[in-house]
Amino acid sequence: MKPKQLQKLAFPGGSLRRKVARRALIKLGLRSTAVAGYYNTWVNQQGDGSQLHVQLKGISKGPLISVIIPAYNPPPAYFEELIYSVISQAYQNWELILINASSQARSKATINDCKLKDKRIRVFEVENNGISVNTNYGIKLAKGDYVAFVDHDDVLEPFALYEVALAIIDSGAELIYTDEDKISENGEIYFDPHFKPDWSPDLLTHVNYINHLSVIKKSLILRAGLLDPAKDGAQDYDLILRVTDLSPKIVHVPKVLYHWRSAQNSTAQDFSSKKNITDAGQKSLEEHFERQGLSVKAKPKKDSPGFYELKFQPYKRVSLVIAPFASDAFLRLYTMMLLERTSLDNIQVEMIVPTGGVQPNIKEGNLKITSIDVGSNFLEQAVDLVNDTYVVIISQVILPLQKDWLERLCGPLCQKHIASVAPLVIRNSSMIEDCGLVRDATGQLRPLFMNRPSFPNQTFFGNPGWVRDVDALTGSVVATSTKPLRQFIENNKGISYIPSLLRIFTEESAKMGKFNIIYTEVLLDNYAIRLKPDLPQSTLFNPNIFPIGSDYELYTPEASAINILTIIAEQTEKQ
Repeated sequence: MKPKQLQKLAFPGGSLRRKVARRALIKLGLRSTAVAGYYNTWVNQQGDGSQLHVQLKGISKGPLISVIIPAYNPPPAYFEELIYSVISQAYQNWELILINASSQARSKATINDCKLKDKRIRVFEVENNGISVNTNYGIKLAKGDYVAFVDHDDVLEPFALYEVALAIIDSGAELIYTDEDKISENGEIYFDPHFKPDWSPDLLTHVNYINHLSVIKKSLILRAGLLDPAKDGAQDYDLILRVTDLSPKIVHVPKVLYHWRSAQNSTAQDFSSKKNITDAGQKSLEEHFERQGLSVKAKPKKDSPGFYELKFQPYKRVSLVIAPFASDAFLRLYTMMLLERTSLDNIQVEMIVPTGGVQPNIKEGNLKITSIDVGSNFLEQAVDLVNDTYVVIISQVILPLQKDWLERLCGPLCQKHIASVAPLVIRNSSMIEDCGLVRDATGQLRPLFMNRPSFPNQTFFGNPGWVRDVDALTGSVVATSTKPLRQFIENNKGISYIPSLLRIFTEESAKMGKFNIIYTEVLLDNYAIRLKPDLPQSTLFNPNIFPIGSDYELYTPEASAINILTIIAEQTEKQ
């Protein structure tokens, strides 16, 4: 009999025996599952485990991790694959607690038989009282110091618990989360990866980006109050929000260690298959802000279940500074258009502009305009005149797409951890121009999502439409607290170019533990207008050329920019 025939006889196609053997070969680096598809190929080229024994020696006394799986009539094939993925973990100090709430006799038997596979598996049969009650039962029975949450049809990578244990030992982490992706129903294809950022509190309050795999110190869960049965559907989101309110040590492991099965009727395939998720998530978010003493309204985003918009209490007063980025004539036109697109119904605005940009010392209704002379210290003079707690600075041609943009942009500043906020800037209503700056693996600040189509547009790093914590803002539009900005300007008088000063200010704020936000719920458009700054340029680069990401464009002559604004103004009047 030929070897291939023997293989088919010993390991029939589709059998669990074949799947187990195949995963063992992959784990040992003796087989690749690469098929067509860039990400799927990438997954199967991520190391061969050759350093396994050397690595594990260092954590032989790591913490006991209790893996909690509430199971309710799981498909047998998926469930057995999950159990195997736990049993085959490289890290050995774990226990598996199966809460068997199944109603079908076959499912009950399949789950109960799991305790025969490994002595570290414990099975408890219960009435089905909902996922939160069932999971809480398992948490109370857990012997481990840490609890890992896993769904009954998903799959763990062989090094998942090892990486978690390493994070605990190295940093004393209390909440650990990893990157994740999805797998096809048959477990053969990996797709839709989510390479997550490190701890991002403002992303979390718009979507549960932490999700899988999450591991939390048991004592922290008990302090937070376990899972809330009233939040079934978003019980994991609610728990994470309550846990993070306790200021734990949070560590992100930037490795794809959890595979979320895209099975029929699963949340991975169709979020709308669980109708109770959005309502529970909305309530969880509002309660999260109540615990912080803030009144914030959460609303599910239309056609995006699991994603939320936040409405903060509007401020009564805000100062708005227009930087001297153009001629007097241009600034007069720009300021007029900006005010036409800004609602002043609920907010008093003190606007500070360069002399000549508008008629000086105007006060009308909720608007006061003050003009000051242009000089190298313009921003210093302007901020010294600001009487309000918060100030918004605009240093390029940019027009809002929502009339309540000003109060919405400043809203998130009520949170103590936030240093500065910027809007998402798009170009000609199509491409992303500015989504903040993030530090890459080499330590360099890079523009995020620049030149990508505006949402919906899923990427490895998530969707550009998500609210983002970033390492710095570009300085084109910045909302921030007046007092720390005034102090920073005082200490950095040598920086005269306003966008550069604001970028450095936000970068330094991030280094000191504050967060900068790209608030994508506020959209502005620059209509591809790029005015050349009045700064000396290197002779090795032409001053007429504007570098944008990895590409180049020409600066816009001011006469052309005025024509563009005039056309926009005429179109606005006709609407």
